[in-house]
Amino acid sequence: MRHIVGLAVLVAWVPSLAVAQSPLERYTPVTDAMLLDPPAGEWLMWRRTYDAWGYSPLDQIGITNVGSLRLAWAWTMEGGLQETTPLVHDGVMFLPQACDFIEAVDARDGTLLWEYRRPRMEHAAVLACANRNATLYRDRLYIATHDAFLVALDARTGAVVWEQKVGDWEIGQHYSGGPMIIKGRVVAGMSGCYYINTRCWISAHDADTGQEIWRTYTIPGEGEPGSETWGGAPAEERRGGSAWMPPSFDPELNLIFSGVGVPIQWGSVQRGTEDGAVLYTNSTIALDADTGELVWYFQHLPGDEWDQDHPFARLVVETEVTPAADEVEWINPDLVPGERRKVITGLPGKPALVWTLDAATGDFLWARQTSYQNVIVGVDARNRHGIANPALRFPAIGQELLVCPTLNGGGINWQAIAYSPQTNALYAPTNNTCMTYALNPTPATLGGYHDSAEYQRVSVPGSDGQVGLFSAVDVRTGRTLWERRQRAGFGGSVLTTGGGLVFATDDARRFRAFDARTGEVLWEQILNSSAGGFPVSYMLDGVQYIAIAAGGGPNARNLTPEIRQRPGGNMLFVFRLP
Repeated sequence: MRHIVGLAVLVAWVPSLAVAQSPLERYTPVTDAMLLDPPAGEWLMWRRTYDAWGYSPLDQIGITNVGSLRLAWAWTMEGGLQETTPLVHDGVMFLPQACDFIEAVDARDGTLLWEYRRPRMEHAAVLACANRNATLYRDRLYIATHDAFLVALDARTGAVVWEQKVGDWEIGQHYSGGPMIIKGRVVAGMSGCYYINTRCWISAHDADTGQEIWRTYTIPGEGEPGSETWGGAPAEERRGGSAWMPPSFDPELNLIFSGVGVPIQWGSVQRGTEDGAVLYTNSTIALDADTGELVWYFQHLPGDEWDQDHPFARLVVETEVTPAADEVEWINPDLVPGERRKVITGLPGKPALVWTLDAATGDFLWARQTSYQNVIVGVDARNRHGIANPALRFPAIGQELLVCPTLNGGGINWQAIAYSPQTNALYAPTNNTCMTYALNPTPATLGGYHDSAEYQRVSVPGSDGQVGLFSAVDVRTGRTLWERRQRAGFGGSVLTTGGGLVFATDDARRFRAFDARTGEVLWEQILNSSAGGFPVSYMLDGVQYIAIAAGGGPNARNLTPEIRQRPGGNMLFVFRLP
């Protein structure tokens, strides 16, 4: 039964006094070629390009003039979880918002063009209404909803073209990371595979009709490769593996790269999985884009006991690989330094380690820490997995542990790092946090995901109180090019640009532009709230804009109690030069 607490609304907005032509009148279809190589001034998908760089080549705003950046316009957004990515094409901005409320506005000034509101369900999953992204293709906008549907909207009107039920919201399934269009198919990972239902999956659907083409489960069933890693747990009790962030894609390799989340329940003693690795949780998986077949995997954290999720952005970069032994903790002993490779890199999990893998094979190349953590203590390169801290493994019910980072925010969470081809560096917003942690004797109940343990965020032992850490890490060597340590945590995503800039936000409501090469702060704006959205840049009528959606709350919370703000306050801010 669908419990409806809202009504679907579709509004065509035509201002009676409008003079300028509506951008909807000149809207053109988004082609496959445009997705492979987007126009410099547009933002068509989650991190702009399939490689998930979060990089705009626009350079009108640069290190010499960014200090003059000023507000161009602002727009009040829907209340609720605010983690959106604005999309821009042909002068139209699309704003996916909490619980699948979508607005299209004029990207010049925010004039409302149309809106779509999906009926809201009384969902068992508390995080079901986090809507992080949509995607554009042809003349449609595609969304993945909190009630586990894929929906195609007419980009010019907001009218529903088709909708396809994929999961069952009444047992907790939902989408929180949005879809990607890959080779004419809508690809998205299911979330919310908690207790009543079992394993999650990634599926591909025909963009014209929504019909499912392939489905790949993120946890093996009985008799499938990897099944033995679940110990004595029967197939119907193998839970978790949410693929809850969008994947990346490499068209040359024809591979989709996705991150997989944690097993449910959190503790092996609760799951009954003994010392099993519980594949493919906390892994990077590479899927054949045509068939969904698993090509390779690497498991960053086997047998997770502490909700140390690893579903975050995987970046595809071609680079020379020469890790520096004095800064990089773990290097494949068989690595030949100086080889040029296409790699998967980034901070894929809460412990905020930089992992670098060969994109074609999944072979481990190197890994290093950024912020403080104590859950991963090594890497088994031959067997393709990280090594969990044995001192923290197999806690008994009620046994209290000090685990770093905290599961609620982590060293990093869903917020995305970015890459700049100008510096060949990653820019990572992380936090130094720990938690006291004890497993609960909880039954498997619908919606009881966070009942697995009692946990409380605490400071890092011997900490100087500096929670936030913003790092620039060389992709070739793994060296820290620069870092900024501060009291306020970093809870937002990063944007890099062709102007040599890095934009990032923190818990103190600051939206700042950094020099990508030096880390110098070149511009700063205090927003009304910390910014939970993904920043983007676009160009319209010869003018470059920077857009960021604010609204949320401090990431570090009780570790920095003096940093206060009111909850909510969802607002889109758009900046330009005078």
